Amino acid sequence: MAFIPFSATPKSISTTRTILHSVSPDLSAEEALARTKAHLVKLQRRQPSTDNNNENNKLHPQQRQSIAQETLYQEYILQSANSLKQELQSLRLNTKGRKPDLARRLAQYKILKDTQKEDNGVDVVEQGSLVTDHDTDSAATTGDVPYPVSFAGIPLSRTAATALHQAGFLKQPSPIQAAAIPAMDQGESILLHAPTGSGKTIAYVLPITEFLWQSDPQSDFFAVIATPTRELAAQVAGVASTLAPPGSVRLLSHPSNLMKNGSKDQKVRNDDTEGMPRIIVGTAKTIVHSLYGNEDFPSSPTPKPLAMQFLKSVRVLVLDEVDRLLATNSNSNSKKRGNSQHEHEKPAAILAAAVARHTLGQSQVVAASATVGRPLKRELARVLGLPPPQGPRVIVAQSTIAGSNKDEEDATTPTGSSRLVTIPDTVEHYISAVTPNEEDGNHDTASSGQLLIQAYQVIQDIVATAAKSKQQSTRILLVLARGFGISTQQVIGALKHFNCQPEPQSLLDALHENALEGTDHMMQVHRKVSGATGVGQKSTSVAVEESLWVTGEDTVRGLHLDGLDAVVLVGRPKGPDEYTHIAGRTGRAGKSGTVVAVVADTQAPLLRAWETMLQMEWKDYETTD
Repeated sequence: MAFIPFSATPKSISTTRTILHSVSPDLSAEEALARTKAHLVKLQRRQPSTDNNNENNKLHPQQRQSIAQETLYQEYILQSANSLKQELQSLRLNTKGRKPDLARRLAQYKILKDTQKEDNGVDVVEQGSLVTDHDTDSAATTGDVPYPVSFAGIPLSRTAATALHQAGFLKQPSPIQAAAIPAMDQGESILLHAPTGSGKTIAYVLPITEFLWQSDPQSDFFAVIATPTRELAAQVAGVASTLAPPGSVRLLSHPSNLMKNGSKDQKVRNDDTEGMPRIIVGTAKTIVHSLYGNEDFPSSPTPKPLAMQFLKSVRVLVLDEVDRLLATNSNSNSKKRGNSQHEHEKPAAILAAAVARHTLGQSQVVAASATVGRPLKRELARVLGLPPPQGPRVIVAQSTIAGSNKDEEDATTPTGSSRLVTIPDTVEHYISAVTPNEEDGNHDTASSGQLLIQAYQVIQDIVATAAKSKQQSTRILLVLARGFGISTQQVIGALKHFNCQPEPQSLLDALHENALEGTDHMMQVHRKVSGATGVGQKSTSVAVEESLWVTGEDTVRGLHLDGLDAVVLVGRPKGPDEYTHIAGRTGRAGKSGTVVAVVADTQAPLLRAWETMLQMEWKDYETTD
């Protein structure tokens, strides 16, 4: 990726976009050019001599390519915009954008083409497809990674190409990636609406990390990724660190000074930002407390002048699981809208409003969720200070709306009777209804204890069925609905008393194992627990270990547990949106999965009422003999 234009919503300020490659929106053209030239000289000084192979190996291939691309860019920028457009048109490349966009696009294309000729003697093909003749399946067997290569229309660094190739994602982007990555590459503010397991994380992370590979280390740039939970933040940071330049990702596990290097704990001076992590990942609450403090940090971990400097430098703000971050059922009434800071405002709303205010609405905002409706779109526009029609454009992958001609604005009706994005068809849904035990004197509804016993029987039945089919291992996630009434630890104790196999473990305890060892350790632990490496997919054919993870409804949002066979839900979730996210932990990326909802027989009709809304079908669960 050559650059990410610096913009807010395209409908409101598309004519005032500033290229993100610029160091600051306040710099003059002469100052920006002088700084670019200085950076080029710096890179060239680092370039090793051709007769010193040992030193040459120390320079990353992407750095050598960056030097050549910057040199070519300086030549193209001297030409007229019309001549650049004519050359782009002759190459069948995109001719839209300002003159610097055109020059960088041409330089990028030429360098990729020259590199490909040097490596394989093969010409570059159309943008958006693989720029190589290598078959990716064949390359996977030999360990070779096709390079140079583009993904969803943007060229990849060797690091990203290797990671995506090993995960099996390189051959073809998912529908949401194919639709969202080009829009992000052009600096557009967007709202990603796609099913669980469809690759939304890569869709918003990849354009950011690819920009960092080609940007000036001293550029005034921060990308902030806010999530609702620490567990999801660790997962996203793990993906970003796999794709990004070393040292450019910082995971916030607690409120910290955002203008300090997370590993070296060194304060960043205004004129010395090289080596500073550029991608900040954390919960919205942790990020807001880092900026403004709370009862535990009344003076704010980030001093006010540095906090303002940080906010002014945020070029991309990502709100993952945005429907939960902005929770539209909160008290966002007209009384609160006139205040700059709201006592009861959601942390994500405070963060988004602050970024929009300090960047004068010029930052790129990307939101993502599997459940998006009109109230959420209105709330997102509100916190950004925009009229609803000028809020971020909703992008829905075409494969998720096959057979539907509805407009995006009609995607989710107020009653939720029809949805553009539903639970993947690869998931099968079952209800295991529990009748009251009259011996306990409860004639109205089944007790929590009865539900847990039934859940235990379902788990053992799933394991037995897998064993009969000679399945190597079984991975099950037991999710306790918010109103279930028994704690996670009590449930684990009861299942162990029943001698449940696999042995139950707390998902949160496993993810937070030795958390005091640092954020890097948190990312490593997440990969170990999830069974995934790199960008969220197993890079080997080794089967993951058999496991039974136990957790609550509020903690499963966005988590990827590789090879998860089944989800057993105990109790009725709050609503269909919550069920969508719970069921989405299995059946990811086209794989099959099973969800069994263990509920009281009085609750079963309420679940069945969601069938039309979620476009799915409940089946009665029957244990095998």
